Amino acid sequence: MQESRKIIDNSSDNCYHSIQKEVICMLIEYRVKNFMSYKDEVVLSMVADKNRELSETNVFTHGKLSLLKTAAIFGANASGKSNLIESMNYLCRLMHPSSSKKDEFAEPPVFKLDDVSRNQPVEFELSFFLGEVRHRYGLTIDRKGIVSEWLYFVPKRQEACYFVRERNELTQIGTYFEDKKALDYIRPDSYRPFIYTLGQDSVKQFGWAKDIIRYLRIQIKSSNIPDVIFRRMVEEELLEQSEQSVVTKSAVLSILRDADIGISDLSVEKETKSSEEQEMARQFTEFLQQQGVSGDIQTDSYETFMHHMKYDAARKEMGEEKFPIRYESRGTIKLYALQYPILNVLKRGGVLLVDEIESSLHPLLCERIIALFNNTATNPHHAQLIFTTHNTLLMHPRILRRDQIFFTEKNKYGVSSLYSLYDIAIDVRNNFNYLNNYLAGRFGAIPYLGEFSLNFKEDEVAGIEEQTE
Repeated sequence: MQESRKIIDNSSDNCYHSIQKEVICMLIEYRVKNFMSYKDEVVLSMVADKNRELSETNVFTHGKLSLLKTAAIFGANASGKSNLIESMNYLCRLMHPSSSKKDEFAEPPVFKLDDVSRNQPVEFELSFFLGEVRHRYGLTIDRKGIVSEWLYFVPKRQEACYFVRERNELTQIGTYFEDKKALDYIRPDSYRPFIYTLGQDSVKQFGWAKDIIRYLRIQIKSSNIPDVIFRRMVEEELLEQSEQSVVTKSAVLSILRDADIGISDLSVEKETKSSEEQEMARQFTEFLQQQGVSGDIQTDSYETFMHHMKYDAARKEMGEEKFPIRYESRGTIKLYALQYPILNVLKRGGVLLVDEIESSLHPLLCERIIALFNNTATNPHHAQLIFTTHNTLLMHPRILRRDQIFFTEKNKYGVSSLYSLYDIAIDVRNNFNYLNNYLAGRFGAIPYLGEFSLNFKEDEVAGIEEQTE
């Protein structure tokens, strides 16, 4: 991956020194190789095609690049959809303090179905914007730790190197590296990304490294965290409203009411936790940190109540009745919990990764969630949504452009591939039915199912014969 093509400048003349703490961060491209079922390198590109026939509302322009706001990944069961999301989560977890433990690298999730790949490193590379500056960061790991790591950026018109490491040695240091003397006491560690070391609070010289760590650890968010944890985070923000809060009651209620689930209001109540619950809170906090999620589970217990209107025999309103959220449907609880990561990235920018977005949610509700990201009014900070799904109803030109639709497919050797609908050489017109053609197998990435024939009579006869022997 390190041999990737040079990046042409799509930014202004700003460089790292001008990056502020709160900047717009956008994913351009993600590459991964030898991770789980991805034996060969695959590329998830968020660069939009320039075809004018495609909807412009689903993209935003940054410099000379047009980037996709959302990307949907379809495919058969066990084709590699979740593995792609997990690979991004894995890379982000390496930026967390807990990743320093050797056991994190003891068994890297390599492709294990051939004798060569199982002994090769896992490779990751991200291209992204931080503010106006384009970056390319890569990392390869094996059982012994970090094999190589590199960071390039575009300060003006040509890509420039910040650093390259091979194992524990810095093999290249760019001319933009402000304080080379600091490297006399800051050295790469076998089990720690060098960008993480440079971004620590104790290292004052490298503010740009903190911005990159913040992007990888905080602004790439995964929804693959138990709903109960996101629920707690929603409850804490609703109860402890401050200027920093991204979850507000008005925003949460707006989504819940628009979802047509019969909720008129909500309230959150607090009570002191027992010692056992406080220990559980400590464990939750530790889990959050391991997943790269900021924040603590406090020593108080929270309970959300959903309010529903009551009616008399004449169907006139009689006020409200409140129910603990645990009595609500699984879909309602899921939607409530999802509001933390959704509102967070919409208000602060970043990338939200969702595996199986349709889980417990109606297709029309999923469509509205996607629309929150595709709509400039609700997504002013250029947040991006990457999700996997089996919900083929979302495969509609009203919802997604062709270059926003990706497929995963696994061959008979267990190797997953990733490709876009836009890459398929077919005559696709505006009235082309994506769904019917996908289910007909025209795009691949569907299961080829057997007959599922079961002969219970033969089983019964065999059982009787066994009993008589």
